[in-house]
Amino acid sequence: MTIWQDSVVRVQARLIPRYLWTTASIDVFLDDECILRTGGQMKITGTCSAEFVRKGGAHRADLAWGRAAVRSFPYRLHIDRVPISQSRVEIQNWPLVLLPWILCLGLIWFLLHV
Repeated sequence: MTIWQDSVVRVQARLIPRYLWTTASIDVFLDDECILRTGGQMKITGTCSAEFVRKGGAHRADLAWGRAAVRSFPYRLHIDRVPISQSRVEIQNWPLVLLPWILCLGLIWFLLHV
């Protein structure tokens, strides 16, 4: 977590059902308001931007992420072109990434034993 203009900035990631839980949405929250959501893009690395209004002013959040490990993504967050945070964000529900493999192995086992 980081502080920006007296507000807590929090970055979190979670696998989403799109493409059978093989994509993650990285979300940026300012206090409890989501200001940016990547939506689970099918990219190994990428960027996403969003505009938001805070205390009467318009602002822009820019998020860049790198290649994921099993449980986390490296990311860089800028607000109004000012670096806010550069770290790794852990995927909250990372065990779901195993689901497609389990389904494939189960199907193979079933087909071999029918």
